[in-house]
Amino acid sequence: MPKLDGIVGVIAGGTGSVGEGIVRAFLKEGAAVIVPSRSQEAIDRLLGNLGATPRDRLTTLIGNVGDATDAVRLRQAMLDRFGHIDAVVASLGGTWDEQLKLIDVPIKTWRKYWESNLTPHYVVARTFLPLLADRKGSSYTLLGGMSAIVPVPNYSVVGINSAGHLMMAKVLMEEMKNAQVRINQVMFGFVNTRARAPYARPEWVTADEVGAFCAYLASSEGAMLNGGVMQFGNRPPVS
Repeated sequence: MPKLDGIVGVIAGGTGSVGEGIVRAFLKEGAAVIVPSRSQEAIDRLLGNLGATPRDRLTTLIGNVGDATDAVRLRQAMLDRFGHIDAVVASLGGTWDEQLKLIDVPIKTWRKYWESNLTPHYVVARTFLPLLADRKGSSYTLLGGMSAIVPVPNYSVVGINSAGHLMMAKVLMEEMKNAQVRINQVMFGFVNTRARAPYARPEWVTADEVGAFCAYLASSEGAMLNGGVMQFGNRPPVS
């Protein structure tokens, strides 16, 4: 029997380059998967990238799960359709392609990354964790980067956000340690995604490997893992 048979899972950020691997893994393991996205174009791209993966258990919704008001609307739409949610994976945020020292980062850019990388994680947590708190066997998995613990030069706006995200995960774990939901944080370095495939290195994990691990955490096989901060895959270079 598939690991996630009968489970309803929400993949926040499921249309992203890493999220695609998580969606694929959840579908392969038998879950009913819900992917919210701000654009139909992103959903269409995800559907095209899923290939032969079964899609009959995939539900897509248009909306911004990182916006407090729209997230509540999306949550209600999910409940209207399925009645409950068993697992949430928060694969949110973007990377940083510029090469700037911290003291040279424009204020506008600094604020933009706080709003795009950290705030959505907060919104998704406050929207969905109350649903999972009393649901036996439920899980909530946050995805973050190892730049939260390794100071990577010229990567400050992501690294500092990642450190805040890591602390947010730890606070959630502590505050909800007596709840039914299992909360885990998965941290990884570079991921071999479609965009990075031309220059990816062999030691990089793939989006599908990240997805398989997230599916494991959401399954009964991963039931013993709760309150963990797990380093998955390679570490980013520090120089």
